Amino acid sequence: MAEAQRFRKNPNVSWRTIEGQAVLIFNKEGEIQVLNEVGTYIWEHAEEDLEETIRAIVTTYSIPPEEARRDAEEFVQSLLASGALKAEEG
Repeated sequence: MAEAQRFRKNPNVSWRTIEGQAVLIFNKEGEIQVLNEVGTYIWEHAEEDLEETIRAIVTTYSIPPEEARRDAEEFVQSLLASGALKAEEG
């Protein structure tokens, strides 16, 4: 993943956190995706610095740094592929 890459949430995806899990609603497709607790944390902080988010995950969830980075980057890639996130230009 590119260094210091920034993301924005797709405005065509509505979402709400319910009991610690984010529910994403893809408005045009009518599809729903439910995220686990760590996925919800990443989603809620998706427009912030990914490195800071990874550090917070390591601390909050006691996950080894390498695992947190790999999983977070894979998850962000899946959000990009689904269209929930968009890469910032520039």
